[in-house]
Amino acid sequence: MKTPIYLVVIVGLLSLSNCKVDGQRTFAKFKYQGKEQTYAIQLPNNFDAAKTYPVIVGPSEVQGDNTQSFYWKGVKDTEGWILIDYTIYEGSRNPAKVKALLEHLKSKYKVENNKFHAVCFSANSSNVFNLVMAIPKYFTGITGMAGNPGTKDKNKLKQLKGVKVQFVVGDKDTYWMNAAKNRHQILQEIGVDSRIEIIKNGPHVMRDLVGKGFLSRADRLR
Repeated sequence: MKTPIYLVVIVGLLSLSNCKVDGQRTFAKFKYQGKEQTYAIQLPNNFDAAKTYPVIVGPSEVQGDNTQSFYWKGVKDTEGWILIDYTIYEGSRNPAKVKALLEHLKSKYKVENNKFHAVCFSANSSNVFNLVMAIPKYFTGITGMAGNPGTKDKNKLKQLKGVKVQFVVGDKDTYWMNAAKNRHQILQEIGVDSRIEIIKNGPHVMRDLVGKGFLSRADRLR
């Protein structure tokens, strides 16, 4: 009996949905408390499983192709990074779930320095900073673009010691620029590795930096 063509097509599509293709965003699963959770991943072009790669996790709704983390949305070349999309902006309420994701990633890929980078943008930034402060041993760097920890509490911010912090903000984005300057100064005062870049004529949403512009800045924290 011949297998119907439509069945072959469906089987083929299901197989593709479970594989990870370098240079393309795909969806994968990890388990937390016995339940499957979805994340999205984009591997570098010419990915080699034997090699070590820097891995960055960005806030995303995950569900579809249009929900990539903002600063690499639509990129075809990850510039040597493994890009992970996940709902990390919710992670400050449940760091254990994010830890499960990060442990899963470490079990599947050779993660540079065995730690991750994070990025945050605008309204999700305080939640992402809170996540990093809750589990700082999992992170080597965080970039707020534009973004910053909402708190000025030095005792809380001391949890970022050992994590490299980077603020990138436009000078036309007055509120976020001033907030970033303030948090940067506090972090330096308490001995956290912090740096700031203020982009001339830069707006709040720096679309011109999507892709290579952002990833080259993330490289500064490696």
